Amino acid sequence: MPSRPHADGELSLPLPAALLDALVDAIADRVAARFTPPNPGLVSPWMDFEAARAYLGFSRDTLYKLTAAGAIPHRKKAGGHSLRFHQAELDAWMEEAYPRVDSLPGAELRSAVFSLNQAENR
Repeated sequence: MPSRPHADGELSLPLPAALLDALVDAIADRVAARFTPPNPGLVSPWMDFEAARAYLGFSRDTLYKLTAAGAIPHRKKAGGHSLRFHQAELDAWMEEAYPRVDSLPGAELRSAVFSLNQAENR
């Protein structure tokens, strides 16, 4: 297969469809391997201090104060210094510490939205 020059000076080389498909598959496999975690099914619910801080959206100072006061669920290895936080425990703590403020029952909420829509359409 001879190469053909383009008007802009670039060369093109026609490739058989099977070869092109094989190249695309090989490239896709390499990209997937680079961006896939080593054990995607084994994601741990345990977080260190920085991961918990990022997960909760707290500053270092805020999370430190909460752990020092024993106000947030966390674990510390006996004789150790590093802390661990469990995602489910943090989620439960957030639900309790930060209650929902949009606590209208479903029927009342739908009625309120309907009333607002009606008022806007007048």
